[in-house]
Amino acid sequence: ENNNQLPRFSCAYRDIPLYANTAAMQARHVPFSGCKNPCIARLPRYHFAVRAAIGSATSPIAAYTTKHTLPDGKKLELLVQKAVSPTPSSSSRPPLLFVHGSYHAAWCWQENFMPYFASRGYDTYAVSLRAQGGSDPAPPGQPVAGTLDVHAADLATLVPVVQQSSAAAAAATDDVSGGGRAPVIIGHSFGGLIVQKYVLGTAKSGVPGPGPGGARPPGSFPPLTGAAFLCSVPPSGSKQMVVRFLRKDPIMSFKLTWGFIVRSFATSRETCQEFFFSKDLPQDKLEKYQKLLAAASPTRLIDLKDLNAQVPLPPPPAHAPPAFVLGGADDTVVDPQAVKELALYYGTKDVLLQDVAHDCMLDTRWEQAASELEAWLATL
Repeated sequence: ENNNQLPRFSCAYRDIPLYANTAAMQARHVPFSGCKNPCIARLPRYHFAVRAAIGSATSPIAAYTTKHTLPDGKKLELLVQKAVSPTPSSSSRPPLLFVHGSYHAAWCWQENFMPYFASRGYDTYAVSLRAQGGSDPAPPGQPVAGTLDVHAADLATLVPVVQQSSAAAAAATDDVSGGGRAPVIIGHSFGGLIVQKYVLGTAKSGVPGPGPGGARPPGSFPPLTGAAFLCSVPPSGSKQMVVRFLRKDPIMSFKLTWGFIVRSFATSRETCQEFFFSKDLPQDKLEKYQKLLAAASPTRLIDLKDLNAQVPLPPPPAHAPPAFVLGGADDTVVDPQAVKELALYYGTKDVLLQDVAHDCMLDTRWEQAASELEAWLATL
């Protein structure tokens, strides 16, 4: 089919063909809760900043934006990029659900990781958490998006929807042997701590729960095929890291703490690079990412008072999924000790990449992080 002749619409991330008019793409696209047409969703409020920063699609199947409706009626932005040229063998791979951290949104995965893994046969999904990115904004006067429990419960309503969507895509390839696998959730930074909280709430095999989109209490969260943590906050939280940074470099520690409070990375390119990226990140990319970071999260992601009351988290359950833990040696936000702590928590070996900063999915050597994650996914 000549997609160049199809009508187009503008979304926050791409100007993409309106594939919904073609039978081939209808077979690949399954509506998410609260969205009658997965290719036509309300434009996020930061549409202009994101579109100007990213431009037009280069991958064979561009990402599209849809919405996931939560039990309380709030809508989460969801980016979807299905596997390129799906085959019966690729349909046995689990879908990937990417979860961002503070001051980020779904866009941070679409730049590199989503097209990378889609080209390798994975259906990929990236969510903007409550009040972040193109998700519904927080009510007036609400200073934070939610607690660890709130965000984990939100993911619990999304996981079965992602699983069903990927299963429908697998059915379109006439292969039913591996379709419908539970997702692998990949969390970055504070998003990784939310994923840790989710794992604590997963149900044992065979425990029933409500249908897709329904509210689920902890202990009944849908099981996962795996959980991956990239430069993630450890189960002890951030306090111990702050102390270590303070002992190592008091000036940088103060700059980091104060910088996150006042969001100085949104106005200072130098600070943005210090916090999130390597020194050799090209300036055009730094400028682009800074604009996206500045626009993505007007509301603080996590209630820190609640977080500090919950950490350290209890040990993971015996039925916890396989885990992957990766960090960057040049990360100024999550230090190597925190990476090792998280790996020990899940009984696995950490992967520490040299010359990689906090935003490993956007940084200069992002492909190293993607390659390590891909190798682990192949073992599931």
